[in-house]
Amino acid sequence: MKKISSLILTVALAFGINACYAQEFKYDVKQSNQVFIKNLSGGISIEETTGSQIIIEASKYDKRPERADGLKSLYTSGAEDNTSIGLQVNTNESVIEIIGASKQAEEAHYTFKVPKGVNVKVDYRSPYANDDIKVKNFSSELEVTMLNPDISLENVTGPVILNLTNGDINIDFGTVNQNSPMSIHATNGIIDITLPANTPANISMSTTNGEIFTNFDIDFKKKTKEGLNYIGGGQKIKGTINGGGVDINLRTINDNIYLRKK
Repeated sequence: MKKISSLILTVALAFGINACYAQEFKYDVKQSNQVFIKNLSGGISIEETTGSQIIIEASKYDKRPERADGLKSLYTSGAEDNTSIGLQVNTNESVIEIIGASKQAEEAHYTFKVPKGVNVKVDYRSPYANDDIKVKNFSSELEVTMLNPDISLENVTGPVILNLTNGDINIDFGTVNQNSPMSIHATNGIIDITLPANTPANISMSTTNGEIFTNFDIDFKKKTKEGLNYIGGGQKIKGTINGGGVDINLRTINDNIYLRKK
């Protein structure tokens, strides 16, 4: 009986911890066509969902202290928490703005589940950012500006616009949207892109202090290195794959570019 009671207590504590650290907020999209996420420095994950609501899941976030009942939280950005998970969510014309509005929001991890067809823009330039951005199963436009650390995209369609200062970019495209150009830039980091083998594209690649590798059939003089074709380094390279198509620009300064087919 004592062991059973201990087990029940352990389970109850576990559920209590989960209730404290995993919370959810929903917001109607209505006529909005873009979500703009800014002023966060913790973890960010983005996924596509069905329906007409943005679902925000927060983990590593404590409940408000009981002493704060009836009081509002003040934050240096001037944003006011209207979600109870450390965020301010408002609609500004056709853009839903999601802003960090609590000291706790600086350490929390947020998962944003965004309805299909709604574009996402992220400003993640805080020097205190301490986690990667992860995006998966997303078919709308994605624009991210970040200082550090890394970003990874899995099963995305694009268009994608990325500007990263210190960190690596890893993208695995499910298909490639042919309607809008893509721009993927890093300063101090690897760019590693995987495209479906039949993707038609106009490719522009540039690295100053690195090399460029691909296993696509691009009409350049190539050398082989570890199963990929070595094109060259410290120069701008342009070419087409599968007869040409959407413009894809890849640029880094202090590392390599890897363009892979699957």
